[in-house]
Amino acid sequence: MARLPGGPGGPRGNTVEAMTTLAKLDSTSLRLAAGSEAVVPLSIRNTGTIVEGYRIEVLGTPGAWATVEPAQIDGLYPDTSTTASITFRPPKDGTVPAGSFDFGVRVVPMEHPEEAVIPEGVVEVLPYLDTTAELVPRSSHGRRGATHQVAVDNRGNVPVTVNLAGTDDKSQLVFRIQPPQLVVEPGQAAFAKVHVKPVKSFWRGPDVTHPFVVSAAADATSPVALDGSHVQTAMLPKWFFKALLALLALLALLALLWFTVLRPTIESAAQAAVAEERQEAVEAAEQAQQAAAQAQEAAAGAQTAAETAGNSAAAAEERVVEVEEAVTNILGGSEIVVPASLRLQVDTGQGATATTSHTVPENTTLRVTDWVFSNPQGDFGRVVVRHGETIVFDLALENFRTVDFHFQSPLVVADGETLDVTVTCSQVGAPPAVDPPTTCDTAVLIGGTNATPAPPATP
Repeated sequence: MARLPGGPGGPRGNTVEAMTTLAKLDSTSLRLAAGSEAVVPLSIRNTGTIVEGYRIEVLGTPGAWATVEPAQIDGLYPDTSTTASITFRPPKDGTVPAGSFDFGVRVVPMEHPEEAVIPEGVVEVLPYLDTTAELVPRSSHGRRGATHQVAVDNRGNVPVTVNLAGTDDKSQLVFRIQPPQLVVEPGQAAFAKVHVKPVKSFWRGPDVTHPFVVSAAADATSPVALDGSHVQTAMLPKWFFKALLALLALLALLALLWFTVLRPTIESAAQAAVAEERQEAVEAAEQAQQAAAQAQEAAAGAQTAAETAGNSAAAAEERVVEVEEAVTNILGGSEIVVPASLRLQVDTGQGATATTSHTVPENTTLRVTDWVFSNPQGDFGRVVVRHGETIVFDLALENFRTVDFHFQSPLVVADGETLDVTVTCSQVGAPPAVDPPTTCDTAVLIGGTNATPAPPATP
């Protein structure tokens, strides 16, 4: 049995005796299920010659979840005995792993503290399993497939190995799971990506829904079936043919406008300009005998007028091109929607506050329907999610390890706007069986869609 720290020079064992004190535990070996309790009597006898008081405390790992009643004995006459009760209550969570823990009960005489005694024992905490799993998002859309995530939360006191597999009744989907096996430590959560892809694509027609199941099988437990669905859409969007017909109608309208309005107007303006200049040329010819220089000047003016008419025709054609481009841009206003999944990780030192932000790219609209908050270490503090100046979530870290929210109406984040995750770390958690962390470990998994404008249709 490993020795525990005790008083200076104090004797140890099941029944221990110093010059003035004798202490004995009724039981030195306990087996407890997490969440239960056991009481062990401790007998104390004053073997000295004066009235003695005692202070009692539990040493070792069990001391964190053990109580002593009474913790202090004010006076015990010589050659008399008394009894104190040691109650062990291991909590039912991942902070106390399964296994055996040595302990000691230090009994310190008030008048002779150098003669403290420490009877010893061992507490065995029995293993238990408490594992949950969730598929995020439960439903996805896409032409060539989509990506989901499986979140596994181990709330037990032993590590669990979870095997993941995807199936659908009609064999219409191909599954790729990374990684296919998760090893989750006590009090922690782990994630795996599940990519689903339809076996066949189709060019047009109504959407097709493919139900599927992701099986999460932990050791020595029944598999958990996580239901999901993938909505497969046609390669050509529903608005494609309507837009094509509208474009053809617009082209026909522009051609009619050119031949019936713009072209005759341009020709009429050119003819009027030429007639006016011709009259000037005739008048200049009549005056040619008087001044040859004036005739040459009139001819130059006629040439300038002809160039002006040509420039007017070119400007009219450019205006027609501008009208065509404007109409084409109007027809290209539909959206391309793809699934979106992002993880905002915030590592914060104790007593500090840190923020992680996501800015929506240009010409993109983020619509958020699914939120998963992860606090695998059991940290204490506060996590706040903001959309601009608006607070979307305000949660206390100590209230959850993993918690999720799903909404029918999405949170819409326009291009250039941000989602900020701010974590205030009050106390860093202490997961068992690992080196004590120095920072709060908080993450927010966000699921939804990204929408971008469809490219302009070309004639």
